[in-house]
Amino acid sequence: MASCPQDSLWNKCLPALKKFKSALLDFFLAPPPELKKAFEKQEMYTNSDTSRIDEHLLFNNQDEEKLKEEELQNDKNYWWNYEGAPYAETPVFEEIDNQKVTEELCLKIERGEFPVIEIPSNVMRTMQILNNQEFDYAEVASLINHSPGMAGEFIRVINSSVYSRGVVINDIKLALPRLGRENIKALLYMYSAKISFLNDPLFNQVAVDIVEHSYSVGIIAAYLSQRYYPDPDGAFLAGLLHDIGKLGILKALSQLYDLPKHVDFKVTEEVFDNIFPGLHEKAGKYLANHWKVNEDIVSAIEHHHDFMNIGFSEDDQLAFHLSCIVNLSDNMARILGSGRRIGPVNIFSLPSTIDLSIEKTEDTICFLDDIPKIIAYKQGEMKGAPGNKTSPKTSAPQKKI
Repeated sequence: MASCPQDSLWNKCLPALKKFKSALLDFFLAPPPELKKAFEKQEMYTNSDTSRIDEHLLFNNQDEEKLKEEELQNDKNYWWNYEGAPYAETPVFEEIDNQKVTEELCLKIERGEFPVIEIPSNVMRTMQILNNQEFDYAEVASLINHSPGMAGEFIRVINSSVYSRGVVINDIKLALPRLGRENIKALLYMYSAKISFLNDPLFNQVAVDIVEHSYSVGIIAAYLSQRYYPDPDGAFLAGLLHDIGKLGILKALSQLYDLPKHVDFKVTEEVFDNIFPGLHEKAGKYLANHWKVNEDIVSAIEHHHDFMNIGFSEDDQLAFHLSCIVNLSDNMARILGSGRRIGPVNIFSLPSTIDLSIEKTEDTICFLDDIPKIIAYKQGEMKGAPGNKTSPKTSAPQKKI
């Protein structure tokens, strides 16, 4: 039977119609070409040995953000999350009735009878020059250079990371203008306090430890002030003098009480744990007022531990923030091994951190991660400190002057 011409035509057109139908369905129902390629790429990796490694490619941005957030919240790898120094039993002075001594010294502060730290004659001459509004840095430098020990204190501070600006300075005349009048005075006060214990075998070392801690706190405070306080020099001064009351108390104990010249244990701050808390802030305020220190600095000395309970007025917010800066710097220095023992602490949980609105961001972490380096006084040398979990970072090459 002969085939119909229409059937023959249909058979010829059928393949073309099927292709057209397939193309039409693909056009309306199939995914876009770029997504189709992604599906093909995913299928290829799923069937390969590298599928686990590249599984996140389709959702890369979302996964990266999640990983960053998890890393940001995990503090265990950072120096500021400190597990605490080992506890050691602290010896005591049997010759001292802590409560009685505290009451007697408080009374002397209230009456204006608290012993002041004597200023050596060479330091006093330098102070008198600084009190002249038209003073000459060269003249001040000349007097400081007469005492190698005093000159060394200034050189050490000016070559810290906060003040050095990448240049090592060995000339006092160049160093002093960077510090400024008030910071020069503060360093002279600290130097005077330090050397006043040179002939005191009982308290000399603990006095040196307090001064070293104070240097660290001042430098950290100046560094933090680049972001969290408008006056880095004022922050340095407040940090430097924040524990001056402890030195005053040691001086009072050595002058007013009958203590042995030598003991069979190391005299540390912890020995005075029942005397220093509460009293050293009052003594510090007394000494700072005697030295005519700025009111905000005096406030930070007095309230660097109890700032959260004072209720600073709106007009005193700078003083409040300065107290927070000093408190935070104090804790940081102790974590890094400069100062008395500190227990478990994470600085992001401290009231001072919260009150300064310091948020834990990637940028903040980078900023804080430099602090272990900036309290090193010698070029390229990290201070070995328990709890410093960051790897020491090498300083940039410095020029010498």
